[in-house]
Amino acid sequence: MNTNVDVVRLPVKESALIDRFIKAGEFKSKSEFITYAVKKAVNEVILNDLEKKGSAALPSTNKDVDKLLTEIKDIRKKLWEGYAHRVF
Repeated sequence: MNTNVDVVRLPVKESALIDRFIKAGEFKSKSEFITYAVKKAVNEVILNDLEKKGSAALPSTNKDVDKLLTEIKDIRKKLWEGYAHRVF
C-alpha cells in the first residue's frame, strides 16, 4: 500500500478524545482514526455533490426517486469498494 506522511495539527481536546477512543479499543492508533475520519469526510463530500446535482433534475414520481436512490447507493458502493481496494 502506498502512503503519504502528512502532519496534522489537532486542538488539544480533540487529540485527547482520539486518545480515549484508542484506549477504549475503538481504534488502534491516531493514524487509523484520522484515516477513518478522512474516508468519512470524502464520502460526505461525494454524497453532497451528488445531492446537488440530483436536485437540479428532480424526479417526478416515487418510482423515479427510488431509481435515483438506488443509483446513488450503487455509485457510493462502487466508490467505497474502489477506495477500500486501494487502501487496504
